[in-house]
Amino acid sequence: MHIKKEKYQELLKVERDYKQITKNFLASFIMGGLVCLLGQLILTLYTSVFNLETNTARALMVGTMVLLAGILSAIGVYDRLGQIGKAGTVIPITGFANSMVSSAMEYRPEGFILGLGANTFKLAGTVITLGVVSAYLVGLVRYLFEVLL
Repeated sequence: MHIKKEKYQELLKVERDYKQITKNFLASFIMGGLVCLLGQLILTLYTSVFNLETNTARALMVGTMVLLAGILSAIGVYDRLGQIGKAGTVIPITGFANSMVSSAMEYRPEGFILGLGANTFKLAGTVITLGVVSAYLVGLVRYLFEVLL
C-alpha cells in the first residue's frame, strides 16, 4: 500500500489545543503547590505547637500526608481532586499513598489476605525496590568520590 507524501504529512499533523494545555499546566501547578503548602502547614504545626524536633516533625508530617491521602483515596475524594488538579496530585508522597490504596481497593473482593494483602504492594513493591536500589547506587557513588578524592 502506497501512501502519498501529502497524505502521510497530514496523518502526522497533530492538532494541539494550547489553551487546554495551559489550563492543565496551571491546575497542576496550583494543586501541587496546595499539597506542598498543606505539608508545610502540618510541619509547622508539629514544630511550633507540639514543640517537636525538626527531624521528628518531618517524619510525622510524611506519615500524616500519607494517611490523609490514603483516607481521601478510600472515600473517593482524591480521584476528584486528581480530575481538577491534574498531575499536581502526583506528588511522590501523596501519589504513592493513592496508588497503594487504589490498588488495595481494586482487589478487595478477592478477600483480605489474597486481595488486600497480596495486591496492595504490586505497584508499591516496584517503587520501593527502585528507591532502595537507587539510594544504594547513589550512596556507593558518593562513597567512592569521598574515598578517591
